[in-house]
Amino acid sequence: MSFLRLPARLVLGLPLLTGACLIGQTAHPYAKAGPPTVSELEKTFFAVLRSGDTLQFLSYVPEDGVNLGRDAEHATKTVIEEQLTKRTELYCKLFDTSCLHTIPGAHAPACSYRQLLNNSQKVRTASTETTRNQVRQAILVAEVQNDECGGHMLIDFIFNQQPDGWKLFSIP
Repeated sequence: MSFLRLPARLVLGLPLLTGACLIGQTAHPYAKAGPPTVSELEKTFFAVLRSGDTLQFLSYVPEDGVNLGRDAEHATKTVIEEQLTKRTELYCKLFDTSCLHTIPGAHAPACSYRQLLNNSQKVRTASTETTRNQVRQAILVAEVQNDECGGHMLIDFIFNQQPDGWKLFSIP
């Protein structure tokens, strides 16, 4: 056994050396520090909507809540969580067409964003970033064409960069 012929200090140092190598190998080879880029956020966020993953969606909601709809009505994270859990209001708008109420005056039935993203004739997504009031923002947009759900539409989400990552600022 040639191992026994190694100097004692080298043999004693092997566990430290192998431990250091193992520690270095535990990191994912594609892992990088910091929040995801806006284009990465675009891909992952729209994938969350397409899959209907409410828990993952909730992870994008900041503790102080978000602005909802055209009138930017503020809703706390607790209210959003309750709607997702009880499958009402925002849950329906985002994930489940079957529980949406018909929009008065609309010529086609309303569809959830999930249905629009998964079942439209045309879907294009895009993202951009800006700084507003010294806050870095990401704007994600989905352009959809769905003749059964009202034709051509734009759906946009605005995120603010926070210390713990990208968090929703407004949901249309």
